[in-house]
Amino acid sequence: MLRKQNYFLISLKPAREESTTFSLFNRVSTKDLAVFTKQLQVMIHAGMSFVISLRALAEQTRSRYLSKVALRLAAAVEGGMPLSAALAQFPSVFSPLYVNTVRAGEASGKLETVLGSLSRSLEKDNELRSKIKGVMIYPAFVITVLGGVLVVILVYVVPALSKIFQEIGAGLPWPTEVLIKSSQFVRYYWWTVLVGLVGLVALFRLIKASGTGARTLDRIKLSLPVIGPLLSKIYLARFCRISATLIRAGLPITEVLQTAKVLLTNLIYQEALVEATEKVENGFPLSLAFQETGTFPPMVHQVIHVGETSGSLEDSLDMLADYFEQEAATTTAALASLIEPVLIVAIGLAVALVVASVIKPIYGLVGAM
Repeated sequence: MLRKQNYFLISLKPAREESTTFSLFNRVSTKDLAVFTKQLQVMIHAGMSFVISLRALAEQTRSRYLSKVALRLAAAVEGGMPLSAALAQFPSVFSPLYVNTVRAGEASGKLETVLGSLSRSLEKDNELRSKIKGVMIYPAFVITVLGGVLVVILVYVVPALSKIFQEIGAGLPWPTEVLIKSSQFVRYYWWTVLVGLVGLVALFRLIKASGTGARTLDRIKLSLPVIGPLLSKIYLARFCRISATLIRAGLPITEVLQTAKVLLTNLIYQEALVEATEKVENGFPLSLAFQETGTFPPMVHQVIHVGETSGSLEDSLDMLADYFEQEAATTTAALASLIEPVLIVAIGLAVALVVASVIKPIYGLVGAM
């Protein structure tokens, strides 16, 4: 083609992903990616080519960066590149799961089905995240406001009252002394708090960087009251949804487990998947492999066994994903209902302490007059 136009290739080097804007803004939300994937599936089902579909999506997506990515995908596909290879050029947008699933769909001729499964998986993941964020907004707001009020009291109100008490020369009860000392610490030694926080973060990262430390931290997370069960349900929901999507794409079970392992961030579950993968490679059924790890709850390997027996493993995994997503949402709501009264009690105690620290000396002065 180039020679026909009197162009000759002198040098060749691989193209790199361009940074159209500052990397902070090159982010695509899960919701936008889910809509993009669903619309691409619909267009392909309608008989549109990849190039036309991607260019149409570039015009209608609300994400400016995703629009630019879609145009570059269209150009790459038009140049003969497989869609999965084009997607792999944008790892900040398309995860390894996304790329591998599309690649498997291309190989098996089930790309339309795979895109539908991907869009459903992204939608479910976005729904769960939205529910968790929505439930935690109120506690986070209350904690932020309470912290701001306490800082204002300690930095501005208490010093003024302390000056008055010193001028009068009255004896102060211990709650007032504690409040004044706290105010002095916040005003003069606030930097030690920052140093302490930086030190804790550095220590946490150091522990996290070591295999033993990271494993211990992940095990502690799973053993925490309320938080542990919530994290387990989120991990299980994510694993089941990912696995169902990959199986529909035509990937063998061992590759499904290996891909899912990379996407789970807890070492306990990662090690369990490594063990399960080895057992499957040695001829174990998936349900028995999960049972042998001792990490997955009985419900998981029992439902998987039913799916293996009936030949509908992906449907069984989707059912499990729906169940654990609902359980995670319920647990999150229960956690929020538990946090709210604790916050109310904490606010009440803080207000009572401040009032007692201020009012009691004043009453003492009035009584002495």
